[in-house]
Amino acid sequence: MDLSRLIMPNPVGRLRWPIGVDWLRWLVCPTPQAMGFALRNTAASLIALAIALWMELDSPQWAVATVWSVAQVRRGESMSKARWRIVGTLVGAVAAVVFIGAFPQQSWLFFPAVATWIGLCSFLATFCLNFRSYAFVLSGYTCSIIAVAAASEPDNVFFIAMSRASYIVLGVVCEAAMGVLFTFNLATRAQATMVGQVEDVLHRLGGLLREIVLHERDTLVHAGEFSDMLVSVHQGLEFPAIEMGRQVHAGDHARAVLAEVSILVTRLVGLSGGTERAMLADDAALADTRGQLLHLCDRLATCRLESGALDDLYAQVTHLHALFEQRAARGAHEMARVTHGVLAATMEDLQTALDHAHAIFNPPAHDRFRFHLGGHRDIRLAFHNGLRGAVAIMLAALVYECTAWPGGMGFIAITTLVCGLFATRENPVVATTRFLSGAVWSAVAAGCLSLWLIPYLSNYEELAFVLGLFLFVGGLAKCNRGTAGAAAAYGLLMPNLLMTGNQSRVDEIAFLNNALHTVLAVGLSVLVFRLVLPFRARAERLRFGAHMRGELRRLCLVPLPPSPQWWIGTSVDRIGRMVRHAAQAGDHTAGGGIRLMLMFSSVGLNILLLRELKRQRRDGATDIITTLLRALVRYRPISPRGVAVVRAARRRLARLEKADPGNGRLLEVLACLDGIARTATACLSAMEAGVE
Repeated sequence: MDLSRLIMPNPVGRLRWPIGVDWLRWLVCPTPQAMGFALRNTAASLIALAIALWMELDSPQWAVATVWSVAQVRRGESMSKARWRIVGTLVGAVAAVVFIGAFPQQSWLFFPAVATWIGLCSFLATFCLNFRSYAFVLSGYTCSIIAVAAASEPDNVFFIAMSRASYIVLGVVCEAAMGVLFTFNLATRAQATMVGQVEDVLHRLGGLLREIVLHERDTLVHAGEFSDMLVSVHQGLEFPAIEMGRQVHAGDHARAVLAEVSILVTRLVGLSGGTERAMLADDAALADTRGQLLHLCDRLATCRLESGALDDLYAQVTHLHALFEQRAARGAHEMARVTHGVLAATMEDLQTALDHAHAIFNPPAHDRFRFHLGGHRDIRLAFHNGLRGAVAIMLAALVYECTAWPGGMGFIAITTLVCGLFATRENPVVATTRFLSGAVWSAVAAGCLSLWLIPYLSNYEELAFVLGLFLFVGGLAKCNRGTAGAAAAYGLLMPNLLMTGNQSRVDEIAFLNNALHTVLAVGLSVLVFRLVLPFRARAERLRFGAHMRGELRRLCLVPLPPSPQWWIGTSVDRIGRMVRHAAQAGDHTAGGGIRLMLMFSSVGLNILLLRELKRQRRDGATDIITTLLRALVRYRPISPRGVAVVRAARRRLARLEKADPGNGRLLEVLACLDGIARTATACLSAMEAGVE
């Protein structure tokens, strides 16, 4: 056979994979990181299983499942998840004891109570990020698992709850111990990771800023993708911060960098049309400004967060800030002065961002800086998540009550587990479908072990060797993006299907019944997420847009307005979600809606900046701003009447600025009004054209 047809060198000298085998690369040629992860957690699982068997616990397989549930590729993620898993388990155990004590032998009071608890936990989890959300859903399905197991023997509910908590603590401790042994220079590596993330943000900022200066057509679409990147970086900053220790505030400084960069981009989105007109004007100062900004873009696109390089970049930004302020005060015409005023403000934002970037690797003495970037909190989405979980539990309970299925209680418990795990996902249908495939594979693997291999093993060492091979493969799959969702189900469900013990093994009938109710429970969860209040990316985008338009009106009226950082953080979170939804659904028509949301964000930022300028001091401009805000509450910022009143207020302020040219405060107010009028007009044109 001619092997050259199957394996051919590519132009850079690397070997191509045989046709049809590329999808198995994660298994036959794993990365060193994947090998270390799989080896570490396989060892932790086998140690946890050995200890559980030595302690003669009744369900030692849960200790193995806990290890793989807690295990994450990043050490900080594992540490955070382990902590919140213990908290969620303890809360769920207490709730289970309460429900069993309150409703003994009363199934149709017990099941609705458990369903309500699951719904409440899913509702609250929607408002949290990362593994704080996981703690809420874990308290929900832990309560269900313990309560269902104790339903037939309510007198032993306390001991069952303590047993369940023991498995969790044992698995967490074993995973943490192996993580410490396999981890070196954790704080140094975490700092390098955080610095790399911030550098990537600044590099992407340089490219986006270049598009804005050159007025490229797809700038707003790329700004939406940039917002999605900021959201993912923000959510991931928590874990290297944990690895670096609580006494280090590098994570707070990194979040502050993201906030300042977001405000900078939003300012320029609002200025984009005016910048284009100003840059096209026959003005030597504006031509020089354009060249200076393009040079800054080149520096940002290649910058490194090292003391010398960062100092040079900071010096350039400081120079541009002073230069733009000078040109704002002495510009030849009003548009040039307003444009340079906004550019000076953006350079000030960039200066602040670079200050915080420097503090990541060189923190100031006695650093106590704290910063929190706001995010979107959606009550309607939380209600939908809670309702889906409650409906799934009630359907599973109805099946059990109508059929008297011997495996019905396990069916309810696994349904609760899956619904709890995926209730807060943005698009749970995709995630649960992958989880279902993992459940099938876990049943196949557990069947091979239980029916064909374990009966011939005579001691723990042999069991550890055989089981370790299966767990090692699951660990490799978890490190691969394409198989991570299925591997999560494999690591969680496969040990549970084995039902290993000191003096017993599962027989064929018991295994098949257990595997059947496990796979059917995951299938029921998939159906619930598809049929009960199903996720629709387009409907979500329309709802977010309507919600933001209503918020713009409230920003003009609310007595205590939020900070610009809060508004930008919330807006970036929403825009990032829309970008991810469109990518998951393959929706190529979502670009217009994402552009609209970016423009809504810019209008909101300018309204908040106006309110800050109004509070600074009282003069003629203050009265004009007050009148304008009251009119915008009445007519709405994104409306023809709203645009008309903004332009009328701008004409009044332009007369004041003409009498006092170069007045910095008036230039800032004019810039805000220009941003509102220009962006609102673009929004109206887009909505008239049918953009959603």
